[in-house]
Amino acid sequence: APPFCAGRRCCCLNRKHHMSIHFHDLISDKNILSALQTEGYDTPTPIQAQAIPAALADNDIMASAQTGSGKTAAFLLPTLQRLTRRSEKPGKGPRALVLTPTRELAAQVEKNAQAYAKNMKWFRTVSIVGGSSFGYQIRALSKPVDLVVATPGRLMDLMNSGKIDFDRLEV
Repeated sequence: APPFCAGRRCCCLNRKHHMSIHFHDLISDKNILSALQTEGYDTPTPIQAQAIPAALADNDIMASAQTGSGKTAAFLLPTLQRLTRRSEKPGKGPRALVLTPTRELAAQVEKNAQAYAKNMKWFRTVSIVGGSSFGYQIRALSKPVDLVVATPGRLMDLMNSGKIDFDRLEV
């Protein structure tokens, strides 16, 4: 049996191995926990139960899991937990950067980040993807931003034009 199970979305049929791990055992910020509860998340999936503690301990993670296994929350939740602490660095650039291969995945990641951070009223995300207004993206980056979700091509365009500042980048 796997070391952790996702409860009602269990990956196996052997219910005897269930451990009683919950998100409140992994994440301490009450705003994130409240948002998770609203989203219907109670018990982490195996990838989340393994990745979240490692990420919170500032370890690099390389993981592979099936579609729908909770990989996005596995990296976003510890990132959001870290961003609850004020930045020590001045500037407007992002504190966290998520690179995705497609616009569609970028939209999904940003949507999830906004859902998990919905009780963090100060939290700002910007999606930087091709096919969207370059001017809008530059204006969005002119204000302090916490999380940028980007595709490589458009991010390189902004970097090459000097329109994005990574001085505050933490994650």
